[in-house]
Amino acid sequence: MSDSEEYSSAKRYKRDETTSDLETSPILIDSDPDKSILDTKIFNDPIHGSIELHWLLVKLIDTPEFQRLRRLRQVGLAYYVYPGACHQRFEHSIGTCYLAGELLTRLCQKQPELNITPKDILCVQMAALCHDLGHGPFSHTFEDVITILRPELHWIHEHASVQMFDHLIEKNRLLPFFQQVGLNDIDIIFVKELIYSEIDGQDNTQVWPYKGRDISKSFLYEIVSNKLTGIDVDKFDYFARDSYYLGTKISFEHMRFIKFYRVIKFDDGKRHLCLRDKEVKACYEIYRIRDDLHRRAYQHPVVKGIELMLREALIAANDYLFFCNAAGRCDTRLAHTIDDMYTFSQVDDHIVTLIKHSYHPNMDKAKEILEKIERREIYRYIGNTHIKFTADFQKKECQNACHDIIKYCHFNENQSHITENDLVIQTVDLTCGDRGEDPIQNMWFYTKISPNKATKISKEQVSTFLPQTFREHDLRLYCKTRDPTVCSIARCAFKEFCIAKGYAVPKGSDLWMAISPISEQRLTSFAGIAIQVMSKSNKNQKSITSFFKNPAQSATNEPATSKSKSALIPEIKKEPGISKLPPPEPVVKPVVSPKKPAVIVCPTIAKIPNHETEWINLSDRFILTNRNFDVQYAHLYAERLGAMRKMVAKAAENHLG
Repeated sequence: MSDSEEYSSAKRYKRDETTSDLETSPILIDSDPDKSILDTKIFNDPIHGSIELHWLLVKLIDTPEFQRLRRLRQVGLAYYVYPGACHQRFEHSIGTCYLAGELLTRLCQKQPELNITPKDILCVQMAALCHDLGHGPFSHTFEDVITILRPELHWIHEHASVQMFDHLIEKNRLLPFFQQVGLNDIDIIFVKELIYSEIDGQDNTQVWPYKGRDISKSFLYEIVSNKLTGIDVDKFDYFARDSYYLGTKISFEHMRFIKFYRVIKFDDGKRHLCLRDKEVKACYEIYRIRDDLHRRAYQHPVVKGIELMLREALIAANDYLFFCNAAGRCDTRLAHTIDDMYTFSQVDDHIVTLIKHSYHPNMDKAKEILEKIERREIYRYIGNTHIKFTADFQKKECQNACHDIIKYCHFNENQSHITENDLVIQTVDLTCGDRGEDPIQNMWFYTKISPNKATKISKEQVSTFLPQTFREHDLRLYCKTRDPTVCSIARCAFKEFCIAKGYAVPKGSDLWMAISPISEQRLTSFAGIAIQVMSKSNKNQKSITSFFKNPAQSATNEPATSKSKSALIPEIKKEPGISKLPPPEPVVKPVVSPKKPAVIVCPTIAKIPNHETEWINLSDRFILTNRNFDVQYAHLYAERLGAMRKMVAKAAENHLG
């Protein structure tokens, strides 16, 4: 090979001296200058399409610390309820980075007087890219575990993201690449301030406490994590991405929203992001979408039930699951991995696999909980009530709630009892924004006539249909025992607890009642069933004490209840071909709700092989016939068919006269 051929085939990086350091990346040069391309990378994203990122951002992505985000699900345990929500924090971080660049590029074009430099854009994009580096396994579940095991730390993932960012630069020796594009120590501090505004050494008593940029560029601190309004590119991406993978469509268009941003200077010298006045309803829509995603996915009752179980499993495994530190010693417990980013980078969602396949003899409890989750033996969701949030609300009330609920549980001698350890109370805070206040009260708007003057818009100026409160405190009860009878008793006790405390009565509780096993058959609990088993040969019916009402109250209402029963119970004819009915079974005394009469359902024929069981709704005077009919659904069909009397008129006439 000749020297010329060798030179033509060789490739080297060369900088373009005619442009600024930031505007260019290393350029790949060969013998043909027309083939020179920027060393950028294009990602094909299902939400934003083709995303092209600066080469330094690609350097950050191609590190083990950032690739760890591929092993952290974006919606955590919601994947167990929504199987399609399998996306990771990896793609969310890239999408957030892209939107931050789009917003700043738009501001540069519309307002060149802001003097937004390419370094500013790169730093903001870098913060958006790395803002989730500090998340632990299953996202916020891990934060709860740390809070329980090490409450003195007050650990949050934003602080860990800053630590991981420093560790990423140091371990992968990226500082020379930062210097290559003109980024210095002040710029790195700026990136960390954007990720977590309360970094060490910050003087919050000053008018402008930040060191990365001066007050003239204060609007840059509202792009990645907006502490003022709660509206930022992080939410723009996860709204679109999470709703896409959850299968829940939203009407919010983040790109339109970005186009209406404008920076306006205030009297105190700060510059804030302001929106066009006609987009005020879109602001309320953002908070509505956030609330809807929390209710339907992130705070779903089943998701939170699985979260309770996984939290117990991680706490049980903490003392027996060890990780290696930078010195090579494998003696770091799970809760202490946050002290060293080298160790913390080993912790991800695959920790469940480590626990499942552990041979440590003391791991049995954690493995048993994980096996129950996989078998779908999840803690039974009993119900919830809404507590009006107040500043003096005491969490101690929630902690003592299980003890109080047990007092309202009434068990028979032959029934298994539960203790307060079998019940779990969970509080869920649902808010619009971070403080539960009217979300637009901290937002500024501009008009078409005065684009450089900021103004406020009150809620009354927007619409009279807007909510009056923007915060809801949800109190949820779970039962570790899935036995239907026990759960029905706990359900009724929870209702009485809410009444005694003055809380809102759980929805559907007017149909709740305790269920007792009939003979040896266990009945599945279902709200609103009152069962009465009757026989022609046994008109003196026996009853058992109701689990729902106080025994003294039941005794007081005895004559009225008996009278109503005798008026409702018709004579039941025997089916042809059956010479003898089975012996009478124990009778459950119907409990009538004070708000809505109970539906009384009885089987006319029981335990007859290969025979259709008839279910008679004595309240509405018609029958239901179905083979192997389950009492769980009897009252439901009885209520629905109440509006279809003509269709069952013939059957009612034949059997009831």
